[in-house]
Amino acid sequence: MSTPSFAARWWLPLCTGLSALWSWNATDGFLVMAAALTVMVATPLLAFGWYLISLVSNRYPAQYIIPQAERAHKARLARKAAGSPSGQESV
Repeated sequence: MSTPSFAARWWLPLCTGLSALWSWNATDGFLVMAAALTVMVATPLLAFGWYLISLVSNRYPAQYIIPQAERAHKARLARKAAGSPSGQESV
């Protein structure tokens, strides 16, 4: 599975929102500077947070968040195991 974990999905709005609030106060409400500062601050915080989340989540078995994704992934693996004559998966 290569989709983000539930914690990683929540980290994006949380980190972006908190960075936006801080930058709005730091720039005295100047919209363009607040937006630029939000991007500059949130980008490394997101990367670092996602890295930490990945370290913690490696200790636990992967789980599907959406049941449809689990069925689709298992069907894809079954098609791959059956193999196609050309060696490539049909789209």
